[in-house]
Amino acid sequence: MSAVSAAAAPRPANLHASRRRPAGIVGLALLGLALAVAFSPGKASMLIGAASGWALWLAGALMLGFALLMFTGPLRAAGAAAALAAAGLGAWLTFHPTAGALAAALLLAAAFVVDGAFQLAAALHLRPLAVWRWMLASALTSLAAAGLLAAGLPERTSEAVSLLLCAALATTGAALVALGFTRRSENPLAD
Repeated sequence: MSAVSAAAAPRPANLHASRRRPAGIVGLALLGLALAVAFSPGKASMLIGAASGWALWLAGALMLGFALLMFTGPLRAAGAAAALAAAGLGAWLTFHPTAGALAAALLLAAAFVVDGAFQLAAALHLRPLAVWRWMLASALTSLAAAGLLAAGLPERTSEAVSLLLCAALATTGAALVALGFTRRSENPLAD
């Protein structure tokens, strides 16, 4: 192999060779969570704080399991850190529902930034695989939701916050389902 062809060869993805099924299961759980959030947008600010906290805690717990099962090396540590941050913020929101819609929106924005940053890093690491586009779209959705919440562009009503939470969870779930369907022949580490 010449130096030119070695430099042009794509980097192998940091995807565990035999653990694709959990990605699909976690993705389906996140899609279900997105539906649950979508069907309860009109609640009071205390409910949105507690519900978004619970949903964020559960999403963080699911993402922690996903990161530990699916990734190897530094991407595993980054995924675990992002998931623990989301779970910690979700736990705080669950036990402090009277913090109000503004605090809930800002904490969700912070969690979306962490989640979007991790998904962007994962998308770049998975770039040889076709599924990297799904991860990139999910990362951009999470980062856009964070920017909208932080800027207060949609009114910070429970409906607007729920809609952004639903969009972020749904795109993350769809990306993980797509990752779960990644063919073994597509994964360079599978051989």
